[in-house]
Amino acid sequence: MNLLRVCQLCLVSLLLISCNSTNTSQSKLKDSTSVNSPAAKLALAKSRSACISEVSYQITLDLAQSKHFTGTTQVNFQLSDTSTALSLDLLQADIKSFIINGHKIYPRYNDKTFIMSPGLLVPGGNTVEITYSQNYGKNGMGLVRFVDPKDANVYLESNFPPYAASMMFPSFDQPDLKASYSLNVTVPKGWVVISSVKEQEVIGSLESNQWQFPSSPKLSPHMFSLHAGPYRTWEDDTAKSDHPIRLFARQAIADEISPQLWFEDMGKGMHFMEEYLNTSYPFNKFDLLLSPTLTDNNSIASASVVSIDENQALFSGLSPKEQKKRIAITSMTGLSTQWFGALITMNWWNESWLNMSLRSLLTNKTLSQLGHGYQESNHYYDPIKSRAYMDDALFANHTDSSALDSVGVHKGEASLLGLEQLIGESNFRLGLKRYLEEFAYRNVSAAGFFTSLSPHAKRDLTQWQRDWLFTPGVNTIRAEFACENNRISEFSLIQSPASEQSPTLREQKITLALFTKGRNELHRVRSISVTYKGEKTPIEKLNGNRCPDLVYPNYLDSGYVKVSLDSRSLETVTQHLNMVTEPQLRSMLWQSLWESVSDGKLALNKYLGVVFINLPKEKDPAILEQVLTQLNQSKALLEQILPNHSSYVHMALKGLEQMSLRKAMVNGESADIQRLWFNAHVQFSRSQDALTHLAKLLAGHSSIKGLEINQEMRWHIITQLNRYDFLGSRSLIDQELSNDLSQRGQNAAITAQVSRPEAGIKRYWLTHIQHDSELPFSTLSIAMTHLYPKEQQRLSSASSEQRLESLTEIDDQKSDRFMQIYGQYLIPTQCNHGGIAMLKKTINNQHGLSATTQKALLQAYQSELRCVAIKESLLH
Repeated sequence: MNLLRVCQLCLVSLLLISCNSTNTSQSKLKDSTSVNSPAAKLALAKSRSACISEVSYQITLDLAQSKHFTGTTQVNFQLSDTSTALSLDLLQADIKSFIINGHKIYPRYNDKTFIMSPGLLVPGGNTVEITYSQNYGKNGMGLVRFVDPKDANVYLESNFPPYAASMMFPSFDQPDLKASYSLNVTVPKGWVVISSVKEQEVIGSLESNQWQFPSSPKLSPHMFSLHAGPYRTWEDDTAKSDHPIRLFARQAIADEISPQLWFEDMGKGMHFMEEYLNTSYPFNKFDLLLSPTLTDNNSIASASVVSIDENQALFSGLSPKEQKKRIAITSMTGLSTQWFGALITMNWWNESWLNMSLRSLLTNKTLSQLGHGYQESNHYYDPIKSRAYMDDALFANHTDSSALDSVGVHKGEASLLGLEQLIGESNFRLGLKRYLEEFAYRNVSAAGFFTSLSPHAKRDLTQWQRDWLFTPGVNTIRAEFACENNRISEFSLIQSPASEQSPTLREQKITLALFTKGRNELHRVRSISVTYKGEKTPIEKLNGNRCPDLVYPNYLDSGYVKVSLDSRSLETVTQHLNMVTEPQLRSMLWQSLWESVSDGKLALNKYLGVVFINLPKEKDPAILEQVLTQLNQSKALLEQILPNHSSYVHMALKGLEQMSLRKAMVNGESADIQRLWFNAHVQFSRSQDALTHLAKLLAGHSSIKGLEINQEMRWHIITQLNRYDFLGSRSLIDQELSNDLSQRGQNAAITAQVSRPEAGIKRYWLTHIQHDSELPFSTLSIAMTHLYPKEQQRLSSASSEQRLESLTEIDDQKSDRFMQIYGQYLIPTQCNHGGIAMLKKTINNQHGLSATTQKALLQAYQSELRCVAIKESLLH
């Protein structure tokens, strides 16, 4: 059953018996819709935390079994009221013994929750001891068991998303009931055990070892962790830190790991974070664990331990600089979580945006300090902004939806950066220090953060929060000007609201820049700070200036706003974008063009015209990667638009194939640029000529000067050949798999197989995705992600009604983590008005869905609206 549903049932029981339950609250539970709302779930959780304090767990586990594990957990807590029953969470366990305050009883247990009657509870200290066995976790949650296909070694890894800690031990499984944890674990000889604190002692016996851990600091259940297996271990002996920094990897890949790459920036990164926050690292060690159970370059951070998809460590074809950057991004993200997540934790999941925003902000500052960030020397457009704008647009268009938080992590970080700029960095840092001191090892709401910050901001931040955090939508500005005799005669900034549902017009200070064309570059002739507000803001101080060829109203990315280029600037950019010498501005112009396409203000064909003229001259890898990502989205849109505008679409797709191949062939002297162009060429290849050339490269019958086709590239080529059903491509999967026995190879083979345009394959995998409870989550995740490529519209349509009709059932049965991917890739879209109507009907008729799936439906609906608008504006 979906773990969200488990929690809801558990908490429903709780409210009925809680310390503060009333007849009114009980009657509200009869309405299942109210139970599913975020507000109702928060109220249900508060009913338990109001009664309980001073929680601690003594956990003893035996992990020597293959099918399940056994354990005894003693739960100690203070209870303020014994007039009602109390619940304790443990998911689908076989109970051997249940003792409460010294009384051995037969428990009231429904496979999810124990109900402890008031007669067995006492005011003050209580102790519950449970002996149980439990299966290893499915869907990648709980205590997950991995058997290495190479050497049969076994590795166990915990993953505790919301409500999943009770898949390993009995707990009050909610974030605002922090506890200390003492852990004893019995494992086979040769195994290593990793948890939230460093081990205290290892006691050996004939066939096993017992690892004993001291009591941990107070942590929320989802921040506790346990990992065990015959890991290879490295420790950084060069770090100038009081805290041991360790790296763990499974034996089968250990020889491929370069530990110094991982350690190189860790000590410097930890030192910078401590200095920036003026607060010491909060735990006694920091561990990086390379995980075989995570996919898609994901990572999971718990107290003092960060699990990372091991594929990030098995680099293929990346330059040393790019390797270091990827490692730094992952490890610094995990490190920042130790302050904002483990040390200070939100009261409830709907406020997680704040910690996520703070740690993202801290991570990016650290990356810049280490020389890996987008923001070093302000060279590039901050990608956080573009993601924030997308999230904000979703909420602004659906303000009546309770499934959406008004503040997402990207908007949160962008807003906090603006706040730091507003009050000054030194005051912002003082506020962070105060926040960490006041709430260390505690739970706190977002209001607590702003209360800590306000004295140093020297202002009440209530209005700022209302304007920038809790008013949805991102507005757009454009320049409007007229010239006489090559001089500006009139100049204004025009502001438009985010949407009809979110009509707010904001006041904001930005930097505006004017450029004129020279022989080889666009020269910046003036930049000024201006404050705009309302629909139209005249800028009279620009009157009399030379008439510009390009105006960019958000120069230096100082504002939280989108830019729509005026007609004169758009004409200049179309022909001469490559003449912009400032990397940040060039990056921002590309992003503004793409946002204009997404918003229906610029026809896709005009955007592609800019691309074909300017992108071949781009020499900056970061900007090239940014635009190639947009082009891959453009390709998907073009394929969805077919058969409409067939002649243009085929010409544009052919142009992408040829441009990417040509640029891969002429950039043999620049490995990073060549790799980006070639990877794009593989993604763009769809014609028989292009696919034939890929097959020849794969077979070694053709080559590109300077390019080495590594294993990762081989699998990408094989996937593309299968995706477009190239002759003989099916047999390539088994051939390659025989040469690549790694987990990566097996995952890549699944990707290639599910991508094939065959109805039988689609039916087979859809059935397993929806109903198979035995396949690993990593396998199902790969299948969901690649089952219906955008060009396979007919195959997707064959099951689209069934997928929508079964959405409630699937949502009820599967975990929140599963539904995140299912909702992103398997809610059907058609890029036509029929698809819009189908999704709107589903949104109106579906009730009782989890917040995750509701949000996915709204995102699919908005994507469908956007695709139809782009299709209808093409060639107009």
